[in-house]
Amino acid sequence: MTATSTTSPTRTRALAVVAAVVIDGLIWLLAHSAFDIDLRTPDGPGSTTTSPLPFPAVIIGVAVIGLLGWGLLALLEKFAAGRARTVWTVVALVILVLSLFAPVFGAGLTTGNKITLVLFHLVVGAILVPAFRKSAPAA
Repeated sequence: MTATSTTSPTRTRALAVVAAVVIDGLIWLLAHSAFDIDLRTPDGPGSTTTSPLPFPAVIIGVAVIGLLGWGLLALLEKFAAGRARTVWTVVALVILVLSLFAPVFGAGLTTGNKITLVLFHLVVGAILVPAFRKSAPAA
C-alpha cells in the first residue's frame, strides 16, 4: 500500500501564496520594529534615490507576484501541458535571479535594507517555486 497525496493543486498553490505573504509580512515587521530598519526601495534602475517601502506594499506585492506565477503556471498547463512544470520552473527561477539585482546593486540603500529586500525575494522564491512545481503535473 502506497500513500498518495490528497491535496489539490489549487489548495497547495493558495497555501503557498498565503504563506509567502505572511512570512514576508513578518519579515517586514521584524526588520522595521525589532531592527529599526527604514525599509526603502530604489526609485528605478541606476537611481541613487529611494522611496519608502510600506507594509501594505509588501503584502500586496507578494500576493500579486504569487497570483501572477499561479496564472502563468495555469496557462502553461493548458497550452503546454507536457512541459508546463519545467518551463514554469525555469521562468520563475530566472525572474527570481533578476529580481535580486535591484536590492543587491541598488544605490542609496543601507546594508540592513539590502539584506531585508533580498530576504523578501528569496523567501517568496523558496516558498512558491517548490510548491507550484510540486502541484504541477509531471511531464
